[in-house]
Amino acid sequence: MSQSGDPTGVGAVARLLQESAMAIPVYLLAWYKEIGMYDQELALILHLVYMKERENTIFPTYAELARRMTATEDEIAGMVQRLIGHGLLDLQHRLDEHTGTWQDSYDLSPLFMRLARLWLERHVEQLPRPWATADVASRLFRLFEEEFGRPLSAIEIEQLIQWIDQDAYPEWMIQEALREAVLSGTLSLRYIDRILLEWQKKNIRSPRELHLHRQQFQQRRRPGREGAKTARKAEPGFVPGEDSNQSKYEAFYKLYKRDTHDSTPQG
Repeated sequence: MSQSGDPTGVGAVARLLQESAMAIPVYLLAWYKEIGMYDQELALILHLVYMKERENTIFPTYAELARRMTATEDEIAGMVQRLIGHGLLDLQHRLDEHTGTWQDSYDLSPLFMRLARLWLERHVEQLPRPWATADVASRLFRLFEEEFGRPLSAIEIEQLIQWIDQDAYPEWMIQEALREAVLSGTLSLRYIDRILLEWQKKNIRSPRELHLHRQQFQQRRRPGREGAKTARKAEPGFVPGEDSNQSKYEAFYKLYKRDTHDSTPQG
């Protein structure tokens, strides 16, 4: 029965809806951007949490999610792949002991482990950092995606992880190689890999050594500069001078400085 001050009953329904609200992790809202998530990805995660807790749906289809979101099925598929690539989401394939059947499900534990590590990093001094590789990868994923203007493919993500884990290239060196690719107009991971391999062969180990290498490279190439301009742009190690697109360089350098959080080692 409606109250006299609310003849339509809307207020009572509104209070009921408010009381049935879902609990949202505070640190997820506070830090989702910092750990490399976008707004729509946050919405996707919240839908996954809701569907698991309230509807017991542990592996909703892209179509089911698309009916609740403004994103298309393809966009949702891309978000899922990106979250998995960034180590914020996982897929589980487990045997249900009650039914004896195999079930797929989304696993959000990597996301909350990342939030937990961030919390510990801010509240406990001098912690060991076995998760440093994941943090570096997350920053590089975002940097490359912003410069490429699109999400990275699974193969590109694998290549970046290989540079960090197997090749042990430092973060600043990968960023500098990306910078050279941007300046040369060759946005290709194969080209960036050639740059990194050349620097490795030259035994370059610090930003200062890289700076000296660039200076020597320019000095060797100075004779016949105009005639060799086109050829030099295709060579790893080339740094354009006055003939480069200066505004593009400045835009990238701002992005580079921002994503390193002023943590690039000084030579």
